[in-house]
Amino acid sequence: MPYVYDNVLSFLTQPPKPNVGTGQCVALIEAYTSVPKPASVFWKEGAAVRGNTSLKTGTAIATFVNGKYPSHSHGNHAAFYVSQDSTGIWVVDQYSHSGGIFKRHLSFKGKNDDGTYRNPSNNGDAFSVIE
Repeated sequence: MPYVYDNVLSFLTQPPKPNVGTGQCVALIEAYTSVPKPASVFWKEGAAVRGNTSLKTGTAIATFVNGKYPSHSHGNHAAFYVSQDSTGIWVVDQYSHSGGIFKRHLSFKGKNDDGTYRNPSNNGDAFSVIE
C-alpha cells in the first residue's frame, strides 16, 4: 500500500516552506503520511518509480538497498513524487541543509558496474514506492 500526501503541491510557495522536524528527508514523509516508524525497520520497497505512469502525485518514494531503507547519514533519500519525464523524476523534498521544502528534478543516472546506483540520493533511477 503506497503512502500518499494529496496536497504535496501546497509546499511550493515563495518563500519556501521551512523544513519540518529534524530537517531530514524522512521527517517530511513521516510528518505528512502514516508511514510506520522507524524507516529502517518498517519501510519496504514497492514498485520502481521510473516508467511507472500510474503513480499519483504525492506518493512517498525512497531509495532502497535489498528491499529496505538503509537510513545512512548520506547516500539514501526519501521524497514525494510529483511527475516524471524522459530525463528524470520531479520530487518535493527536504534535507538538512536545504533551507526549506522544494521541488526539484532528479535525473536518471543509471547504475555503477557493481550494480549499485550512481549517486542514489540524486538519481531518479534509484527510487521506489515506500510500502
